[in-house]
Amino acid sequence: MSASRYLKIGIFSLFIFVTRLFSESYVLENQGQLIDKTTAFMEILSNEVFEKTGVGIYVVALDSLNGASLQNKENQYLENLKSPYVVLFFAKEDKKIDIITDNKTSAMFDKNSVYWDYIVPLIPTNQNDMTMQNISAFLLNGFVDIADNIAQAHNVELENSFPKQSKGIQMAVKITLYAMTLILLALFVYVYLRRK
Repeated sequence: MSASRYLKIGIFSLFIFVTRLFSESYVLENQGQLIDKTTAFMEILSNEVFEKTGVGIYVVALDSLNGASLQNKENQYLENLKSPYVVLFFAKEDKKIDIITDNKTSAMFDKNSVYWDYIVPLIPTNQNDMTMQNISAFLLNGFVDIADNIAQAHNVELENSFPKQSKGIQMAVKITLYAMTLILLALFVYVYLRRK
């Protein structure tokens, strides 16, 4: 391999290192809760949202609060953030999920809708199922909805977003299950009455 090729590889590696060193990280903390592909996608989507809207979407995924109060732990991360921002905060052992907004971002989306429609339905009921894959799935689902809402509030399209498990699909599944239950109940009553 020629010296010029080594020089090109070295310059390219240095460029990548410097870019990562000075680029802002949107996953502020990941204590083994999110898989690498999820954190990489969150960084890409957060960067796109910031470039197009000026809003920073950040993620904190902790194993536990280590005895600190939720408010104090959140404040440790918030003190270094510039407005406007949104923080998706998670602490596994303490069973805490919070969506933190500032005054500028609070009107861009409904936190309760993100939490109840896009995060809660994917949270495993069994603590043993709180694996990195499952945690990544429900946090990413909520994260993508936040990003989509912010983009919609600014009338911009996101190239890196993807379809999330939507409320409409969930409602359709629930209605189908209820209908099937009612039909089975009606058949049971009909068969029971015919035997008499």
